[in-house]
Amino acid sequence: MSPEEICRRLGEQKTKSIFLELTAEAMKKVLREAKIPTNRLASHTSTRKRNDDWANRIWRMVVDKPAATTAATLLFEWLTRTRRPMLGQFLSALDIAHEDGLTDADFMQTSPPEKLLEAGKKLFEQHDKPEVAAYLLFLDASNKSEIFAPLELEKYLSTPAAA
Repeated sequence: MSPEEICRRLGEQKTKSIFLELTAEAMKKVLREAKIPTNRLASHTSTRKRNDDWANRIWRMVVDKPAATTAATLLFEWLTRTRRPMLGQFLSALDIAHEDGLTDADFMQTSPPEKLLEAGKKLFEQHDKPEVAAYLLFLDASNKSEIFAPLELEKYLSTPAAA
């Protein structure tokens, strides 16, 4: 499943909340990837209004113009900046050296698929199921693999609202 399809399946509200969890620096990184200007508009009378406007624009970009790089950047920034405990738990289960959930190791290539599946299943016990599904689907998409297909992760994502 592509990163933009993961975002679509998570739905508008969750995708926007993912964006709004990011730091201003990470938001701007996603906006630059989407080629959306980061300057403040007259309608941005508060940081909240600015961020909500940016979240709306990112959502429209993901829905209207399938931009895998924008969705991939959004998911990557969200996971690596706000979901490091989940990433760390996954890497620890694989016995992969990491620094608070981040690693340079190519664990998707070097770990046996059975071990990856088992570590993925364990995440569902302690973390939000749609977020775990998004993470594992993102790992598959990033590695052009289908290692987590047996987990039927799509069922954990909400279906997209009628566009």
